[in-house]
Amino acid sequence: MAERRMFDELLHAFRRGELTEEEAGARILEMFYEGKEHFLLDMEREQRLGFPEVVYAEAKRLGDLLDIVARMLEAKGKAFIAAVSPEAEVRLQETFHTHPIRTGGRVMVIGPANTDKGSLGTAGVITAGTSDVPFAEECVLLLEELGVRVVKSFDAGVAGIHRPLMSLQKMHDARVLVAFAGMEGALPTVLASLTDLPVIAVPTPVGYGFGGQGEAALKTMLQSCSPGVTVVNIGNSIGAAAAAIRILRAIRRGDG
Repeated sequence: MAERRMFDELLHAFRRGELTEEEAGARILEMFYEGKEHFLLDMEREQRLGFPEVVYAEAKRLGDLLDIVARMLEAKGKAFIAAVSPEAEVRLQETFHTHPIRTGGRVMVIGPANTDKGSLGTAGVITAGTSDVPFAEECVLLLEELGVRVVKSFDAGVAGIHRPLMSLQKMHDARVLVAFAGMEGALPTVLASLTDLPVIAVPTPVGYGFGGQGEAALKTMLQSCSPGVTVVNIGNSIGAAAAAIRILRAIRRGDG
């Protein structure tokens, strides 16, 4: 691989005395990071962790965001962007219109689509209500872009207690479940009481009044009576996708 050859060349140059220790260290860092005054991109994160750097767009100046995405596309051929505002989405679409662009919720992926869905395994993505779907779509997009086959079951909340059971009937091939729920956030607990699959719980900012911005759902999920439920922060579809990827990669290593 190109990075390994470059690393070996740097070590040989250092041993020959062509580079000082400080110069060699700086060159090695340049291999892994690229940036300007306002950002430093982790170009080898996917190789290191199995999950790419996802650019968090919210609160970034639009110029910085466009610059970062351009650098990612130049270096990697693909850019993953989260928390994209309507204004930023318009500018990204205009600026990078020559590249394939896909969106799910507030997540955008720019670059060629992954056509090898399923190479990493299968995940189930379940929502309690239709209001949770935009958050789930972010997770689905990321998982599919990273080689995961996704089985979806939406509007499967506990207000109709038969619905979680119906959703699990679709999940025969899944090796991990990601469950999105607002309101009181009970769905992941119910799912985890019915299956031995790993369950990743995502509280969503959906609900009435007090606690309705995801706080009540988060507390319920953290206090789950079903042991072993993994909980991410409110609306954190990115973290949920990353957790599912880690689980699926570990399973694949074990199967090998």
